[in-house]
Amino acid sequence: MTQEPLIPGPRMDSHTGIWSRLKDADGAIDASAWTHHLDTKQHVGKCSCGQPLHPGTPYKVGSRDAYPAVCAGPGRHDAVAYGPRPAKKKIRN
Repeated sequence: MTQEPLIPGPRMDSHTGIWSRLKDADGAIDASAWTHHLDTKQHVGKCSCGQPLHPGTPYKVGSRDAYPAVCAGPGRHDAVAYGPRPAKKKIRN
């Protein structure tokens, strides 16, 4: 009979990436939630290697805000999520 390992190793699961609690209903990052996690040095998700993701300082990509996150593990993987899309301008005839 085989025994389960006492300390399980890292595994891939479907709960990796930036947490949904930091996103709005459309899947865009909520700026106030991200800023809170950045200021209080809290994790914002889990990397595919199993290590926590630390928030980075937001920056602009075109007209949208990008929210970077960096893995705490030795691989230093990174992830990015985006803020809401700006409203489209209406064309009047």
